[in-house]
Order: sequence, then structure tokens, then C-alpha cells
Amino acid sequence: MSTKEATLREAGCFNPNHENISADVFASSPFFDRKDIVQVKYEMIRAASNGEGSITEIADNFGFSRKSYYQARAAFSDGGLCALVPKKTGPKEAHKLNPEVRGFVNAFLAIKKDAKAREISAAIEAEMGVKIHPRTVHRYLKKN
Repeated sequence: MSTKEATLREAGCFNPNHENISADVFASSPFFDRKDIVQVKYEMIRAASNGEGSITEIADNFGFSRKSYYQARAAFSDGGLCALVPKKTGPKEAHKLNPEVRGFVNAFLAIKKDAKAREISAAIEAEMGVKIHPRTVHRYLKKN
């Protein structure tokens, strides 16, 4: 794996669908990198703004759906090039570990200091009816 590809992956900017790009611009010059999703989205928006085809054709040539094109265009209009960098998906924090559950965990540990994550997870489920994976509890304990 090249250094650039590793950097793109680390930054979350690697385009996993780079093989689906048929736009000529990526075949004409080594400057254009189909693995760089920010560059691909920008070039797709540029091609559409220059009227280089229908939105459907352009989106398809760049490996995106029409919906994705419109989302990228809106993001670019609102936030510029930085807005084309993909955002991390999924939950941003342990959403099941709300203040009430965290309070329960802390109270449980006050009574039983050497409790393991699996035991705490089982107690949460038994007492509160909330199923939380022991690994989530372990991460919370490690953090706090």
C-alpha cells in the first residue's frame, strides 16, 4: 500500500469504490486520483457545473448516485472543500450509557470494587432492563 493510500485511509478519505469511476479526467492525468474521495466529489461537482452531461451520467461516471451528487453539492455549497471530507458514521458515544446507567455502574462499583465488566453488564440488564455489551462497560471503566 502506498503512503498516499495509507494517509487517505487514515483520514477517512479513501474511496472504496474507486474501480467504479469511468470519468475521463481520472484516466488522462496522474494528478487525478480516483482513490481520493474528496477529489472525486469535487471533480464530479465541477463537471456538473460545467454542464459536461446530465447529473445522472456525471454521477454514474464518478461512481456515485444522483442523491449522493446532490448531497455532495449541498455540502460543498455550505462548507467548501472541507465539507466533502466524509464524516465518521455511527454513534459518536456510548448512547446506552446515559447518566442513569453510569450512576448505576458507579454505585455498583462502590459496593463491589472488584466487579468485572461482564458482571456489571449483567447487573444493568437485571436491574434496569437495558442490555449493554460488557465491552462497552469495560471501555467506560477504562475511561473513568
